[in-house]
Amino acid sequence: MNLSYYTIDDVNLGPGRLFHRGWKLERFQTLEEALSRYRSLPSSAVKALGLTDGVHVLELVQCLPLFPDDKEGENVLASDCRTMPQWESEPEAVRASDYCTSVLRLRYTVDGDILAPIQASDQLPKRLRDKYLWLNVLNDPMSAIRWVYVAGKGWLSPSVLRKPANPKYLVLKFRVDGVTDQGAYLSMEMEPWEYKLLLRRTLERLEQNKNEEAQKK
Repeated sequence: MNLSYYTIDDVNLGPGRLFHRGWKLERFQTLEEALSRYRSLPSSAVKALGLTDGVHVLELVQCLPLFPDDKEGENVLASDCRTMPQWESEPEAVRASDYCTSVLRLRYTVDGDILAPIQASDQLPKRLRDKYLWLNVLNDPMSAIRWVYVAGKGWLSPSVLRKPANPKYLVLKFRVDGVTDQGAYLSMEMEPWEYKLLLRRTLERLEQNKNEEAQKK
């Protein structure tokens, strides 16, 4: 795949039109060149860094404010290539994402309508490995969440996860309904990425139980 990189000086400006200055897009052949240019752009604008194969685009990094009164933004991971069919098997996309995360010391990632801590591991932490989520509505994967901790605001209703905000809410952790391996109820706190891993494990167990019940009939 023939890939190139690009930077945008201010996404908020939009494409240029008559009598209106739009964003400035610059193209580069290497990630290092693009990253150098990105870092030179002011952090007071919503700048962006990404890559393209000429047809598809993968946004790697954006500079976003974390709080309404911020004069400058913080660099955040703009998307997770490992969850995107177009890019998950492209080694250069994975390398670029990991390189930007390391060099720019990214702490947060765009996760739908919110910002959240970057995934720290592909494995659940030990404290969660014998736990499961208690999904109150089986068709709603977020139904185990009782409260959401938003930086600068405290504990809020999980409805904020479906409520776009500008700037995006920085969600640091969830308070959720859970069960032990033996089925005892407990309340747990975890980061959003931990919730996703535990949700996958919970759904796998529910499917296994369903198949076992079907075999008994």
